[in-house]
Amino acid sequence: MQIPDLLAIYQTKTDEELIELASSSEQLTHEARISLESELSRRGIGIPTLNYLEHADERKEQSQDRKPQTTGAFLAEVVQTYHHNFWLFFKISAPATIISTLAYFAARAEVREIFRPLPRGPAFLVYRFEILKIVLCTYSSYVVSWIAFCFSFAAICTAVQNISAGSDIKARHCFADVSHRVGPFLRLCLLLFFLMLALQGGAVLLSMGVFRFLHRLELQTDHLLISLISYICAGLGFLVLARFALAVPALVLHRYPVGKAMFRSDELTQRKWLILAALLAKSLIGSYVAAMGRMSQSFDRTFATTASEPGSRDERRRVEMYLLRNPQ
Repeated sequence: MQIPDLLAIYQTKTDEELIELASSSEQLTHEARISLESELSRRGIGIPTLNYLEHADERKEQSQDRKPQTTGAFLAEVVQTYHHNFWLFFKISAPATIISTLAYFAARAEVREIFRPLPRGPAFLVYRFEILKIVLCTYSSYVVSWIAFCFSFAAICTAVQNISAGSDIKARHCFADVSHRVGPFLRLCLLLFFLMLALQGGAVLLSMGVFRFLHRLELQTDHLLISLISYICAGLGFLVLARFALAVPALVLHRYPVGKAMFRSDELTQRKWLILAALLAKSLIGSYVAAMGRMSQSFDRTFATTASEPGSRDERRRVEMYLLRNPQ
């Protein structure tokens, strides 16, 4: 059979059938191998992925014989993997860091431009449209940064898979593997982002409940205690979010749909709270998430300052009525 005829046949087969054929490619003719490799490349199934899948049964048998890994041993293995492949992970993470930094400074400059002509004090609250623009501008930079780091995380998952398979991999190949699933990947990123917002909203409500409880006990709360409680509640929110982090490799590496990838991640992380907490703590120390927290605090502090300046409710109403009667 000629190559075009073989290509037509391979295009009708599923990914699993093509992978099964590739695992015994030595039995195929030269034309059949070329056609198979062409179709695999078109679908984004690389040879390193095939090598990884070929040895899946061997790794499964080895994992069954191996004793359960402790949290300390797992973290030591993670650190060792990153140490041995430092420059690969650096090249994968650098674009996300650059993009998020540019997004942060661009959003901050735009917020300053919007905020500059506005009055200070209670009169600031009248400018609802400008406040909405500030919020949208700020959270747009968050979304850009979130997607950039999710993209790097997916590329790192691809790199780790190929490292485990003993394949030589480059950063651009990892990004190329992610780009083959860019549509479902972006939907998953947005889903995780809104889930993060919901969890952090719950963390704010939880911290407010703790502060109210302390107030009823007539306990004094200083700045250190308030910061500690706020960070603990936010950390609990991120810890719950971490349970769904494996949805990214499930979608990119194993071609799960978005919904099934979320459920698969939840299934894989059951009773893994200690490992998740250790990895989260490692990521939070000096990481981008901490920078996002500082930026969010400065943003909240700006509104708190303008809202807390002297002025009664009647005064604010008089200012608002004056501005409505005398538009600028």
